[in-house]
Amino acid sequence: MDEVAGELERLRELVGPSETSYASLREDRDEAVRVAKEAMADAGELRGHIVDLSVQLSRARQEQEYQEVSAAMTPAERVVYRARRRWATSATPRLAAAYRRVEQALNR
Repeated sequence: MDEVAGELERLRELVGPSETSYASLREDRDEAVRVAKEAMADAGELRGHIVDLSVQLSRARQEQEYQEVSAAMTPAERVVYRARRRWATSATPRLAAAYRRVEQALNR
């Protein structure tokens, strides 16, 4: 019996780990994949928070700029400033998009 056990041990050393070791390795791999997926999901969530904070910071800076500029203006200047900002941020892009659509339609 000792000869058989010794031969079995010698063959295992030649071939590699046993079936249970392979199953254990497979479980370890699956666990590592799961942990990696969770880490990637957490990283994506953090990237989303960073983008959100960046947007909030940009809005706060715009608001601060407006407060600083409008504090030095008379009420009439403030009305003109607001009208120009609205035109630049609302009407101009819409007119540019409409112009591009007309231009594309004419080029067809």
